[in-house]
Amino acid sequence: MIQTKRAAIQALRVMIACTVTYSITQFLNLQQGYWAVFTVLIVMQTSVGATAGMAVDRLVATIAGAVLGGAAVLLTPHEPLAIGIALIFVVGIASFASMRAPRLRNAGLTAAIVMLTHSQAVPVEVFMIDRIAEITLGGVVGVLASLFILPTRSRTVVLDRFASALDVTAQILRTLAAAVEKGEAVSATEANIGLRQSLMAAEGLLADAQRERALWLARQGISDAIPRSLWRIRNDMTYVSHLVETPFPAEVVNAIGPQAAQVLRSQAGFAEACGKAMRSGGEIDSELLTEADSSLAAAFEVFQHSEAAQSISFSDTGRLFGLDFTLGRMRQNFLDLADRIREGQGN
Repeated sequence: MIQTKRAAIQALRVMIACTVTYSITQFLNLQQGYWAVFTVLIVMQTSVGATAGMAVDRLVATIAGAVLGGAAVLLTPHEPLAIGIALIFVVGIASFASMRAPRLRNAGLTAAIVMLTHSQAVPVEVFMIDRIAEITLGGVVGVLASLFILPTRSRTVVLDRFASALDVTAQILRTLAAAVEKGEAVSATEANIGLRQSLMAAEGLLADAQRERALWLARQGISDAIPRSLWRIRNDMTYVSHLVETPFPAEVVNAIGPQAAQVLRSQAGFAEACGKAMRSGGEIDSELLTEADSSLAAAFEVFQHSEAAQSISFSDTGRLFGLDFTLGRMRQNFLDLADRIREGQGN
């Protein structure tokens, strides 16, 4: 239902934007006004930031391509062979430039259009200006449609993706908690890989939110510190998963299994609280982590001085200390994440 609603809203935006653009081109009697409509179809994305980014990139590429193609028209004799040779060189230059600056990826297309469709009856500089004006019109209408017709902010989309990643994190932590408490083997490799892909996808959208803020289309941005904290949490959780793939000895499970499981469950609840704060705001209670951490610290202290601790292998001892250290570090990373979320809410 949510996906259907989003698709319907996007269709409505595109239809209105195309209608407005076509009407303006007819009113102004633009000879090649269809390029403005094409631009609307190209730049319209599901969020304001993504649409603005596409519009700016297309305008920059159009200006670069129009200048390059216009210069080639002025310098090239009006003969098929000469135009063909010039076209090859122009496309090569534009392709090289687009590899160095991805926003210029459409410059070669614009240059080729200018060279192949320009009429000698129209001064080349007028043809170039018309082309730029049409692309600008389409881009402006597209951005305005995204901004005023049931807008979806890039910041909202990115925060929702990060919150979804935290929900997945909570599920993995509860799975690990059950394994630690029962002394069972568990593998969370596939889940961790999926979480990694989710975070990478969310980071890819972060640029749209930052561009939305830079273009004054949104009042709030997203701190780079949030994805960094999420990556640290994910890496710590991956290490915990590695540590518990092999069950701990019964002595360890009986002594600290329930307390370690409670720490993992409290961190799962904290992850969900952070996700909720990202989506809808609200306070994050850091005390959710305190009681469970205190219980684990006390149980670990008792176990260290017990006879059972002397009976486990050196390898299991190393894994146990690694688990205790990583859980503490993950707790600090969760607290850092909560601070970054609060800062974003304050800004």
